[in-house]
Amino acid sequence: MRLESISKTFETGSSKVVALQDVSLHVAPGEIFGIIGLSGAGKSTLVRCINMLEVPDVGKVYVDGLEITALGSRELREARKKIGMIFQHFNLLSSRTVLENVVFPLEIAKLERSEREKKGKQLLELVGLEDKQDAYPSQLSGGQKQRVGIARALANDPKVLLCDEPTSSLDPQTTRSILRLLDAINKSLGLTIIVITHEMDAIRQICDKVAVIADGRVVECKGVIDVFTSPGHETTKAMIRGSSQIDAPDWAVEILESSAKSADRRVVRLSFVGESTGRPVISSIVRDFGVDINILTAQIDHIKSVPFGVMLVELSGNGDEVEKSIDFLRGLGVTVDVIDDMSDFVTKVNGG
Repeated sequence: MRLESISKTFETGSSKVVALQDVSLHVAPGEIFGIIGLSGAGKSTLVRCINMLEVPDVGKVYVDGLEITALGSRELREARKKIGMIFQHFNLLSSRTVLENVVFPLEIAKLERSEREKKGKQLLELVGLEDKQDAYPSQLSGGQKQRVGIARALANDPKVLLCDEPTSSLDPQTTRSILRLLDAINKSLGLTIIVITHEMDAIRQICDKVAVIADGRVVECKGVIDVFTSPGHETTKAMIRGSSQIDAPDWAVEILESSAKSADRRVVRLSFVGESTGRPVISSIVRDFGVDINILTAQIDHIKSVPFGVMLVELSGNGDEVEKSIDFLRGLGVTVDVIDDMSDFVTKVNGG
């Protein structure tokens, strides 16, 4: 799927609101692609342009090689069958059972009842709700409702699944289960999934690549690991600081102030990704360089399935050996940010 120079402006009375400005993206087949931004950034407008619920002022949208921005209304209805969509608030039909909700798109497509019920039951099994087919939405939890929404979105065997804030209404545990389900569907069906969200943690858990949107523009677009380890735009840095990065302890400021006055002491932020996370680098520095390490705070997590660690430490010892130990760490693939003064202390500690 790809977007070419998409722009969209809304007129509100005598004023105009620019929602999207010259947005271009390429999503590889089978990829889980995240689109993230703060409220009002333009991400929901973007997802509605992908399935032409909003018509772009200019630009082109291609899905499975077909330019859907060039289609007439009848052709567009057919093309939309290959674009599934799930929503923040589920949008289930309250008067229909779970199974009837799932097969509703197949009913519209005039598939025989026996065939659509067979397909619906298969989809409910896929999302783990085979025992809920006769229940009504009011009898389901939020996570179960979203699973029904996912099954319904898969009914027409789409090529692309659009997820508009799919976990914003859910608690953290249910959020993780829905994200795991989307990841499993991506792997089992080879389905291209686009996740629209303002939650950096959702991006971290399942996405392969992410585009960051601010003021209607794509300000950064790259692999998720690269975004977390080397964010380039201030919006990205702010969103990472607001996610699951380590906090700078207040008492570390005193250590920084004293370290800044000494050539033999450094406060550094260490970022480990992949293989380097499991290496005994701390003990190697102590043993090989005679440098003492004071661990101020640390966190180990995962970016999708790749381990990712962040550590704030004070290095102390002979000045030359401290510098050599920093070079040693960088040679092992560890990202080292030396914190020299108070002005960039919080920024560097929290991922800026």
